[in-house]
Parts: sequence; structure tokens; C-alpha cells
Amino acid sequence: MKIIKVFNNNVLLAEKNGHQLILVGKGIGFQQKSGMPVDRQKIEQVFAPTENKWFNLFNDLLNDVSPEYLELAAQIIQLAEKKLHVKFNEYLLISLMDHLHFAIVRCRQGIEIHNEILWEIKHYYPAEFQLGQASLNLVKQRFRVQLPEDEAGFIALKFVESNLDHPKDYDDTLKLTKIIADIIQIVQFQLQVILDPDSISYRRFLVHLRFLAERITDSSKYVEQKDDDKFLFDHIKQKYPTAYAGTQKVVAFVSTSLHRQLSLNEQIYLTIHIQRILNDLTK
Repeated sequence: MKIIKVFNNNVLLAEKNGHQLILVGKGIGFQQKSGMPVDRQKIEQVFAPTENKWFNLFNDLLNDVSPEYLELAAQIIQLAEKKLHVKFNEYLLISLMDHLHFAIVRCRQGIEIHNEILWEIKHYYPAEFQLGQASLNLVKQRFRVQLPEDEAGFIALKFVESNLDHPKDYDDTLKLTKIIADIIQIVQFQLQVILDPDSISYRRFLVHLRFLAERITDSSKYVEQKDDDKFLFDHIKQKYPTAYAGTQKVVAFVSTSLHRQLSLNEQIYLTIHIQRILNDLTK
């Protein structure tokens, strides 16, 4: 195994049997040069992608990003694989490098991006979120930058998306999470409020939305419901006009984006939940 390029003291590009490898290890690149043999005892991590596309992306990224970010991303991946007992796909290294660099630059410039589904990530993926928080601690140690908690959520989702061992229903859960987040954002925009994720009404609303999203996305569960209670629907509509207006925005979103129609009964329950939230906000 020979060295092709030294990125820094702890990261280098090597060649083995005609294949290129990224090697990470403490001191593995110290005083080393191209053509020299690799000190195998110093190898801690090996990234051996099989696609040329990976190396093209990697080289493009390193033109703009310091190898320090590569080293940090590799450290985080090693920690996550150990704690979660999983393996990640090869593109996580590139994705995480790029994300960490962008997040740190934004933080230093005072620009924050709010994670709209942070509460959901915490509760659906608690182990991944804890690793996201640990990642923020490593960022602080290395770059002396304290990233906001929102970033722990973004990093946690990268672990979920890149997990080679996850069951297929992870993808379904991600889809559900996105639908729920979109609906919450629609309601907040329509009502011109910021919902309190710690309130009981919000948590009830979240549970309702999860079951609603499951019914919408699962063809075996979705059926065209009969609208038996038109009288109650008209009563709720007149009694809670503001909440009902929010419901209609959700109805339009579900119809346009998901090609499903919410029954009058679904609209009744949705309006009641939104009204409960409004009641809490006016207390």
C-alpha cells in the first residue's frame, strides 16, 4: 500500500491493488510523501469507495474545504458506527464534511437555519440525536464554535439516511416526518403563531398528525371515508372559523402534494386539534 497524496498529518490518499483509499489515523501522514509505503499500524479508518463519482465529488469538495473537516467527519462517523452498531454508506463522509463546513461558516457569520422538525427527530431517532449532540461537542473542541441544537437534528438525519443496516420502514418514517413537518409549518404560517412543542395540545396534535400521515401514505389503510356527520362539520366550521381556515390549508396541501382527499370527519378532528392549540395560546 503506497501513498498517493498527503492531506495533513492524519489523513492521506493511498493506493492498494489499483484502488484508491482514504486513510485516517493519528500521525499517519506526518513527514510522509507520495510514493512512500503506508504505516499500516497507524491506520484507524479506511474509506474505500468503488465509484469514480465519489472521488470526483471528494476532490471538488477538498478544493474549498480544509482536510480538518474531513478528519472531523471521519471521527464522528467512527463514533456513530461504534455507538449505533451500524455501517454507513460511503457518501456520508462527503455529505458530513460539507455540512459541518457550511454550518460552522454560517455560525461564525451569525446565520442560523431553524430545524422545523427538531422535536420529531428527538423523539423518533433518540440514539441518532444523542450522537448529533456528541458531534456538536467535537465541533466545539476542534473549531471553538458552538453550533445550535438544530444542527444536532440535521446531523442525526444524516445518520438515518446513510445507515446501510436500517430496515426499509426507516424510509417510510422519514417520509412521514416530512409530511408532519410540512403540515405544522402550514398551520403556523396560517395562524401566524409559533407552536409550543412542550404543550399538551401540540403533542396531541402531533400524535393525530402521525396517524393521519400513516393513513394518507399507506394505501392499505387509506379508504375514502363516508362523511356521516355533515351537521357536526357545519357546526365546527362556524364555531371555529380561524382553526377551520388552517384546516383548509392542510386539505389543499394534502390534495395537491399527496393526491389524497381528507374526509369531512378528518377535517373535523383536525379543526378541533388546531382550536385546542389556539385555546392554549390565548390563555
